[in-house]
Amino acid sequence: MYVRDNHFSSEIDVDVTGIVRRELNYDQAGDKLLDMMIRTCNGRLTAAEALGHREFIMTKLYESV
Repeated sequence: MYVRDNHFSSEIDVDVTGIVRRELNYDQAGDKLLDMMIRTCNGRLTAAEALGHREFIMTKLYESV
């Protein structure tokens, strides 16, 4: 299921599923990601922020030493 066919699409900041469908190459996807990162650093709200989400989880994958 692709993001645009999914009910969570409003919660996704950048859709690069075009790589899977061969509509985007890695350079184009990277450009989309970089552009969104710059816009977010300059004050654009993320999708989660715009929707009012306040939850946060930091998953621990490995034991800390």
